[in-house]
Amino acid sequence: MHAQRLNLAIRLAVAIGVAWTFGGPPAIYAQALTTSGNTAAPYREGTLKAGGRTIHYLDWGPDGKPAFILVHALGHSAHNYDHVAPLLNQRHRVIAIDLRGHGDSDWSPKGEYSVEDYVSDLHALVTQLKLGPVTLIGCSIGGRVVQVYSGMYPDRVSKLIVLDVGPARPESTTRTLSDRIEREQQGWASEEELFASLRRNPTRVPEEVHRNQVRYESKRLANGRVVWKYDPKVVNGLGPIELWDYVKKIKAPTLYVIGGRSRLVTPEEQRQLKTLPFAEVITIPEAGHYPQEDTPELFLAVVKAFLAG
Repeated sequence: MHAQRLNLAIRLAVAIGVAWTFGGPPAIYAQALTTSGNTAAPYREGTLKAGGRTIHYLDWGPDGKPAFILVHALGHSAHNYDHVAPLLNQRHRVIAIDLRGHGDSDWSPKGEYSVEDYVSDLHALVTQLKLGPVTLIGCSIGGRVVQVYSGMYPDRVSKLIVLDVGPARPESTTRTLSDRIEREQQGWASEEELFASLRRNPTRVPEEVHRNQVRYESKRLANGRVVWKYDPKVVNGLGPIELWDYVKKIKAPTLYVIGGRSRLVTPEEQRQLKTLPFAEVITIPEAGHYPQEDTPELFLAVVKAFLAG
């Protein structure tokens, strides 16, 4: 009965979100964009040591509430959630982590970037900040990280949200990511050229979100070229690896959010996920691979419905 009520609540959130999409942006959408500069809900920056490396994170607070940890996609950083995190801390302490090799966290000298390596960074955050059972959300590679973490430490996770990724990673996905990383090492002549490259193709992502990414997730090299901050060796962690052995050990209620315009999670994999007794699978029709960027208003509606269930 609880699962049925939750299922209905999430689908109602999507229906409301779709109505917002075609009826114009709601107030909450404008608020999310306004707070992307963190003027309405400033965060605190923190660091910790994990395996000798410095791991950086952003903390929107407030202290004393259950922790909600946000994990970014490959090549991004904790700042990827700047525009939505301030709208999620009413009932939770919201924390976003920079995985090793990303953002302002240290790179791995040995190129250790497997999912399990990232999980060790996340576990260091949970244990060193003395966080109780946590809610986790992860997008793309971050979604793989939170699935593995929830299987390895099932009693430390109260709820889990996975954005547009499942337990499988086909070879085609590995090739696409590897090719993208290789291309991006050439860099751009300026931050404006980098920003223009993000806006070149039709996109639903608000301009403010892309500008925020350029501001926080890029850097200028000694030769003057602008590149993304991540370590190119993150490619070492790519490969057609499936995570079903971890996923089957998850205990927490889990929501898989699929982007309706993405093809990463196949219909067959979605059918398999729906057989898991602890999992819900929902599709946001207008979203692509990054629902929190493409359709932040629908993303927030779905996430809040799941957290309240």
